[in-house]
Amino acid sequence: MQRPYNDNQSYHLQICGKVATELQLSMYDLRELDQFEANQLPLRCGSGEPKGCSLSGKGVLLTDVINLADVIAAGHNDTKKMFIIARSDDGYTTVFSWQELFNTVVGEGVLILLEKDGVPLYGGHGPADLISGRDFLSGPRYVKRLARIEIVLLDEFI
Repeated sequence: MQRPYNDNQSYHLQICGKVATELQLSMYDLRELDQFEANQLPLRCGSGEPKGCSLSGKGVLLTDVINLADVIAAGHNDTKKMFIIARSDDGYTTVFSWQELFNTVVGEGVLILLEKDGVPLYGGHGPADLISGRDFLSGPRYVKRLARIEIVLLDEFI
């Protein structure tokens, strides 16, 4: 179910899963982090077709947000088996591996967008979106109205 965000409702991004303490980050908290700009990111769906626009925006790196959490990696190889699940408030989900985010250039382009084309994201898309700007096909991992980041260990699913 989509949640409308307005001045009467405050947004909080939940960070949960393999963390010592769950985090609830407000827009203020996110805006206090180092911000990066992305310019002319083409949006392409999974088939490769252009979505008819390119995006310019400002946001924070997903890796910076994850680093705020006290991630539990008890075993030497735990991060090799960790995945990060990004969920919207309507259930749309995308997945990244820990290694992809922290050991490849892909991680340098995964932004939690706070502004799009110079305008804060408080309207129909909610206060924050997520985009993987280094993906060839950026559409499948574009998450509108980002609500939760879950850090999971693959061993828990096997």
